[in-house]
Amino acid sequence: SFGVAVLVIACPCALGLATPTAVMVGSGVGAKHGVLFKGGDVIENASRVTALIFDKTGTITSGALTVAAVVSWDAELSSDELLWFVASAEQ
Repeated sequence: SFGVAVLVIACPCALGLATPTAVMVGSGVGAKHGVLFKGGDVIENASRVTALIFDKTGTITSGALTVAAVVSWDAELSSDELLWFVASAEQ
């Protein structure tokens, strides 16, 4: 790490060496944590991410939300009635 820092500072084209080095180090650190990047542009796009949504297993969701089950805890309100109220409120 120290040798790379000295080389980048001493070289007149520091950005030409620093950028590929940063991408390589970032990919290596991500791989150690189980995250694989397709390329450097993906790492650049990751800087614009504002939120990550995980499901209950800890995997990243696809973004297409679906209703898996409708459960009513009120004995007087059935699941169908609850779904009807939710659908009418959405419209």
